[in-house]
Amino acid sequence: MKTKMLRETRVLDYYDEPLVLEARDEDGHRYICDVLEPCEDGLRFLVIPVTDAQVDRLNNGATCLRCTMEHVAPENGWYLSVPQWDFRQPFAIERQEGPLSEYPDLPGEGYTLTGAWDD
Repeated sequence: MKTKMLRETRVLDYYDEPLVLEARDEDGHRYICDVLEPCEDGLRFLVIPVTDAQVDRLNNGATCLRCTMEHVAPENGWYLSVPQWDFRQPFAIERQEGPLSEYPDLPGEGYTLTGAWDD
């Protein structure tokens, strides 16, 4: 199975380090990456594939991050990033098994954005 590689396209939220990123894979598909607890090997993110409409609604505060994640089509799956420090470089993601709703580190309800941090 080929490893998916993503490249950061925008930082959607930032506080001392990226908190929420938008990224694209080699085929141009969009992903939202939400930072998880740091580990000694670097930052890691919960990664979900998203549509243009989902990104627009999230980025203008019309929906929260958790709601966006909960509406990921099961067939599209969800991922965790491989830890690293420099998200300006391409980074690998690993597909996860099981329902995303059972993952314990989903963001809390009500976490909204008001435009990309670096726009």
